[in-house]
Parts: sequence; structure tokens; C-alpha cells
Amino acid sequence: MRNPLLAFLPLAATLASTTACQKTAGSENDFENGPATIRGEWRLAVVGGGITGVMQPVPAGSDNRCVFGPDSTYTEYFNGKRTLTSTFYVANRPAYPGGPAVPMLAIKSNNSLPGQPFYRVQYITELTASKLNLTTGGGCAFNSEYVRTKAAGPATNP
Repeated sequence: MRNPLLAFLPLAATLASTTACQKTAGSENDFENGPATIRGEWRLAVVGGGITGVMQPVPAGSDNRCVFGPDSTYTEYFNGKRTLTSTFYVANRPAYPGGPAVPMLAIKSNNSLPGQPFYRVQYITELTASKLNLTTGGGCAFNSEYVRTKAAGPATNP
């Protein structure tokens, strides 16, 4: 049995990715160096979406975080262990063909079966001094909410 509200999920994700961002789009570096910078350390607080659209808080004992370094380095931790060290960039790009430009976060990854590098793309739906919301966009989007733990600086070891 299919919930009729699920049919509206793609529209909601598209609207969220194009209208919910509190940071106005200026130059592409604004999201990296501006007043509400992505640089620094962020802890995953809420995650969800997908088919159900349900958002769930991350258990308090979890240590899932990411660090956006001042030199475009990116470090990801899952359960306190470093799982990825790479690079990132932020740019204003359309989330879908012909759509308006929205802030896009691209994280370089080698986590593919043949080990080929690719960019994981997410859209920034909210960026404030203490909160970062990301979505994969499209239908059944996966969403995540991060809270700032530290200002911009080098990655810390757990």
C-alpha cells in the first residue's frame, strides 16, 4: 500500500533545495569563507528521508562527524574512526536540468568498487553559524542535519 503523500516527496525535496537555504548566493567561495562558513567541524545530529521521509536523531553516543578544512580538505569520521580524507568544493549549480542555481557541496571520494574517484554531491539547504543541512535532492532524497562543534581549523583525531 502506497501513501499518497509520498507522491509529493520529490516536489518537497526540490522546493527545499531551492528555497530553504538561509545563505544568499553570491560568489561560489561565500559558502567556504563567508560569515556562515562551511569550514570547521560538524557533528551529524539528524538523518533520514528516503522512501519514508522520516527524520531520526542520531543516538547520543555516536561519533559521526566531518571536518571541512581551510585548504579544501575534507575528513569524515564514522563511530569515531576516520573513514575518508579527501577534498571538497562548494559551487552554485542547478539541482536539475534547467533549474535555478543552488549551493552544491561536492566531496571527492574513492569509495567505489574499481577505486575510481568520483564526487559525492549534496545540496546545502541551510547553512548558519551553527547548523548545516544537506540533501541528495530528487525523489526519495536522503537528508542530514549537522551541528557545528568547532570553528574552522584542522581535523582533530578522536
